[in-house]
Amino acid sequence: MIENKDQSASASAASALVENQPRGEMLGLPTLQRNALCKLFDRPEFTPQDVHALGFRRLQRADGIGHKGLQAILAWLRHYGLELLPPEPLADPPEGLPEEVRKNINGAVRLLRNHGYRVQRSRDKGIGR
Repeated sequence: MIENKDQSASASAASALVENQPRGEMLGLPTLQRNALCKLFDRPEFTPQDVHALGFRRLQRADGIGHKGLQAILAWLRHYGLELLPPEPLADPPEGLPEEVRKNINGAVRLLRNHGYRVQRSRDKGIGR
């Protein structure tokens, strides 16, 4: 059989397109989020269980995943019966502190939690102990 250049070029382009298409469980995930997760996992394929195992905080901090992207990933996980919930609200600073100090404490706690630290209330009742 004799092929012309156009037929062979289109056949190779079609096979390359099929190879680059998402497979199975990755379908339904927008391209930007899929690419960000591929970069995060450092591999081209992953499962919803892999993404779920990362946790909410890690997804929130990942490069290339903003608020809308995170919502798309959470919806994709829900489609597979997996739920990732945001972390618990910040613990309130002790009463009787000036408002500016309370804001600084809340900001520091939020920063620590965003970087993976676990912040708990002190067991002491007094301040500065």
